[in-house]
Amino acid sequence: MYIFIANKLSLTLELKYKPLDKKDVESVFVQRKKIPYFGVHWHYHEEFELMLTLKGEGVRIVGDNMDHFKDSELVLMGTGLPHLFKNEEKDESSSADYIVVKFRDLFEGTSFFSLPEFSQIRQLLKASKRGIIFSHKTTNQLKNQIIKLSESSAANKIMHFISVFNILSEAEDYKFLASEDFHLKASTKGEERIQKVIDYIGENYIKDISLEDLAEVAFMTTNSFCRYFKNRTGKTAFEFLREFRVNKACQMLINGEKSISAICYDSGFNSFSSFNRIFKNLKNISASEYKNKYINLNS
Repeated sequence: MYIFIANKLSLTLELKYKPLDKKDVESVFVQRKKIPYFGVHWHYHEEFELMLTLKGEGVRIVGDNMDHFKDSELVLMGTGLPHLFKNEEKDESSSADYIVVKFRDLFEGTSFFSLPEFSQIRQLLKASKRGIIFSHKTTNQLKNQIIKLSESSAANKIMHFISVFNILSEAEDYKFLASEDFHLKASTKGEERIQKVIDYIGENYIKDISLEDLAEVAFMTTNSFCRYFKNRTGKTAFEFLREFRVNKACQMLINGEKSISAICYDSGFNSFSSFNRIFKNLKNISASEYKNKYINLNS
């Protein structure tokens, strides 16, 4: 079970196994969804998944990676890798349009797909255990093909599928999402404590929050709480809190309605210097560079 807090909303991420429905068991399952908002729960499954976001924005969590996402994003997730895409708010501007492609490992064994010509695709799928996000260039190159894939059936669907993954396997402009040593830490017991802690953070993240405060909410000693939280989430409580605050700052920077100094304090930091240091440490660029980069991409 992982936890994340979105804008004005406290989310308890109960990790669930989500198999395909029996009626959906095909070699390649493709579906385009146009819905009011992203609301998929935190889950994993045995299939590989390619996710193309055509419209919408929110929080994306893949393994232990947490980030903000927007339109025209293409992500490949390996088998068993927990993930979630969710809007911060459910309003008129939060509509979602996306295409999801799910499939088992077709490129192993003795089938047609195990031919040596598909070796690059096999390497790509092996690497997808960490989750892969492709560049805007690759995404835009493949957008229409993936839309055609969602509209195809039978043999045509397989042909479009091979074409898409052939291009993906040759792409060099991508990055991994989950950390190299990430492994699933799933548990179904005792998560009420985590929920109470996250609810507390959601209501008080703008204020100073100490480990003692969080341990008291969980009815645990500070040392026991630290071990418990790290075991359940893969992060320390302060790592989780800092990452949440930075992602909240990213959302405000993209919206462009506030100054960076105002965003610093509205996202829960009490020092502009520490905000800049932590932001750059997590995003590898400063808050002002992040804002300018987004403006330039959309100018």
